[in-house]
Amino acid sequence: MLAKYEPCRPYLEKRIYPSRESWARYFISKIFTAGIESTQRVESINGVIKKLVDRGTLLKELVTAIERELDKESHYTRINDFYGSNLSVGLSSTYNTIFKELDSVLQANLLPIPLSIQRAQMNQSLLYQVNLVSINQIEDE
Repeated sequence: MLAKYEPCRPYLEKRIYPSRESWARYFISKIFTAGIESTQRVESINGVIKKLVDRGTLLKELVTAIERELDKESHYTRINDFYGSNLSVGLSSTYNTIFKELDSVLQANLLPIPLSIQRAQMNQSLLYQVNLVSINQIEDE
């Protein structure tokens, strides 16, 4: 990497290289953590294993369940990337102000992942530009 990005060598050596232990996680999960690690992914996989492992479980079933869990995680990451690339990122507290009552109902009834998706959609809803059109204008066209 140092040879490939020679102009960035000083930055890479001073800032990035000291956290090289976390590079493997970056290349595996596509999320650069710069040394900060979370056990959430491991815990979710452990939960799948704990649920399925007994004397009657086939290895193929276990692998299929783990792959399904990783696919769900990948899907959630893609959704998060989509909403993260959206202009609504700067509207982070919309659900606490404009949609406060709705958000409290959602908080009481949704798990964290669906709740974050709904909040992103609330933020995104403010980006639409609306034009009021009368029925006469529609008939004239």
